[in-house]
Amino acid sequence: MSENTPIYPAGWYADVNAPGTERFYDGTAWTEQTRPMKPAEPAPKGPNAKAAWYKRKAIVIPVAILAGLIVMGSVGSALGGGRGASNVASDTEAVASAPAVEDASPAAVNVPEVAGLTAKEAEALIENVGLEVEFSADKGFVVDRDNWTVLSSTPAAGASVKTGDTVVVNVQKTAELSPSSAPEASAPSSAPVVAEPQKPSMTTAQSSAIRSAKSYLSFAGFSRAGLLEQLTSEYGEGFAGEDAEFAVAQLESTGEVDWNQEAVESAKSYLEFQGFSRDGLYDQLTSEYGEQFTPDQANFALSAVGL
Repeated sequence: MSENTPIYPAGWYADVNAPGTERFYDGTAWTEQTRPMKPAEPAPKGPNAKAAWYKRKAIVIPVAILAGLIVMGSVGSALGGGRGASNVASDTEAVASAPAVEDASPAAVNVPEVAGLTAKEAEALIENVGLEVEFSADKGFVVDRDNWTVLSSTPAAGASVKTGDTVVVNVQKTAELSPSSAPEASAPSSAPVVAEPQKPSMTTAQSSAIRSAKSYLSFAGFSRAGLLEQLTSEYGEGFAGEDAEFAVAQLESTGEVDWNQEAVESAKSYLEFQGFSRDGLYDQLTSEYGEQFTPDQANFALSAVGL
């Protein structure tokens, strides 16, 4: 029952849908209880006599309820229709007054050439033309972008893309680049080409002779002749003469041996074991059965030890 439906006292009322019967009204709604209508009572006497209230309202109540519902439905439809028409008109006006939006499609740009640049330089160059950057590496994380070198990009350099698209930059740590994998970088045309000095190629025997010579010199003072004898002697290392000569010459060319200092070291070694006169120590340092230093080298050593 709606809020606008009149409320009547509970009781029996004539059922308009079933003539000759009454239906019980519980004060809020019609129930399923019915009964035969009682015989009509004699009409009241007197000019002011009125019929019982339930008899006067038996027909009026259902008709009034029905009429009220019809009127309410009509008013609701009218109000709803008015609001709908108003809303449609408002929407139409809003669409008509909305400004037209121009079709602004992203502009086309070309992917710049970034191979050979650092990741930091490549990022700045790509973002400068309105593109996004994403780094890709086989291993590691691209954190310090100054230490990463660009190998290539996807899309490749020169490809036409739209502003705002993402370019994947393939990088590798600069320290891990091999000469074959490093991207070619064009050198300035004015830069002079400097030829690297050629390193002398050596055989395994020559390399071994150099290591042995260094080992002998680290333990005692040797003259040039004495070191060659030690390297070639059958009681020493047994190297071939040319390999021993190569090793000694290599040490001399790289400044890894000073024969005067070797003579000083040999003289000090002799004086640690016994006393020598100047002439006696000179003979020992220069003798072919001794250390085989040259006279100049022996005199340098004697002066150095105070003889």
